[in-house]
Amino acid sequence: MATTVHDLAHKMAALAVAAVDPERLVRDELQRRLAGRLHAESVLAIGKAAAGLARGVRGIFSGTPRQLLIRPHSSPRILDPGWEQASGGHPIPDRQSAAAGTLLRDWLAGIEPGHTLLALISGGASSCVELPAPGLTMDDLAAAHKALLGSGLPIGRVNAVRKHLSALKGGGALRLVRGKVVVLLLSDVPGDDPSTIASGPFAADPTTYADALQAIESLGAQTTGLDAVHRHLTAGARGELSETLKPGDPALERIDTALIGSVKNAVSAVSGEAWRKWLRAEEGALDGEAAETGRRLVAHGRSMNGDRVVLVWGGETTVTLGPRRGRGGRNTELALAAADALREGAPAGVQELVLALATDGEDGPTRKAGALVDGATWEAVRKAGIDPAEALGRHDSLTALAAVPGALLETGPTGTNVGDLAIYLRLPA
Repeated sequence: MATTVHDLAHKMAALAVAAVDPERLVRDELQRRLAGRLHAESVLAIGKAAAGLARGVRGIFSGTPRQLLIRPHSSPRILDPGWEQASGGHPIPDRQSAAAGTLLRDWLAGIEPGHTLLALISGGASSCVELPAPGLTMDDLAAAHKALLGSGLPIGRVNAVRKHLSALKGGGALRLVRGKVVVLLLSDVPGDDPSTIASGPFAADPTTYADALQAIESLGAQTTGLDAVHRHLTAGARGELSETLKPGDPALERIDTALIGSVKNAVSAVSGEAWRKWLRAEEGALDGEAAETGRRLVAHGRSMNGDRVVLVWGGETTVTLGPRRGRGGRNTELALAAADALREGAPAGVQELVLALATDGEDGPTRKAGALVDGATWEAVRKAGIDPAEALGRHDSLTALAAVPGALLETGPTGTNVGDLAIYLRLPA
């Protein structure tokens, strides 16, 4: 049976997620390090991929290390009684995030001097485990997270604020440990900066209170209700509060950090499958405003020569929310805008589509993983009684695409998290 363009797109998405399986990535890295006789008395796994990362440690070390796993509520648990487990809110921290933060603080303080901590870090930890800086409450942090999520700010600036509101981020967790720390990172951020992944609990922070204050002030009217946050950052910018851990700090001499996986692995899996199918493949970075990027993806894909083409971008877009807010995430917004671009101007004799995927299976606040659209999707939304242009304008992409059977991607939580993929695919009709 001939492979359709939709079948191939779904296969590429599955291969991308499989390429960043956290269990395999951790196991491969640890087995490589065992040549150096790596041993850890304590193991920590946090973030959306915590359960998979934890499974990668199974059977690696002799004895029974202390083991703690903290994940978002919706992420998979690990069915292993050897792990102490907690969960917290995502994308907005909640009371259980604070309880998890207190648990983590006390657990880290219990590591003996001279002992080694293996820390397995993935995205999502910025909200599921939290400990407010002195003078702030969890309500303050939740309000700040909510404002930042709809701000359109890049993740680096968002995390500059988070780090300066927390006692754990920006190297705060490292300050609690007296022994050596080996950190393995599964990155969900563009550039794979250790100080940005999970807001850098075991990394030096190059940003300052002044940077965080500037980011908050750039939100304008969205800062309503952030008075305590603004006062805290202003005091820090005046030098009245201790800064986060900075490059050159002696504590960094106790840490060994390695990146074990990122969106680049997922992108390579897609382009590798393209070459196996004798398609011309091109890779790139996914960034910018989601709707604009969706149109740009189609334009770039159409500029590629040939009728067997794959363009795959990996990274993270942003969505700047205004007063009109519907339902959707950055991937469904990208897909709906791409559907607008696909509806006319297609090269003759080909079938083309765009697939936008959150590798964790959760596109922003939705329960969907993203969407798959083609040249007929825009009109199908209209025939369902929804104005697609109006839906796009009020960030209601989920409602629009839900009206088209098969447009939305549903995977459930995948157990991994390396950011987003956007794929433009063209085959002969």
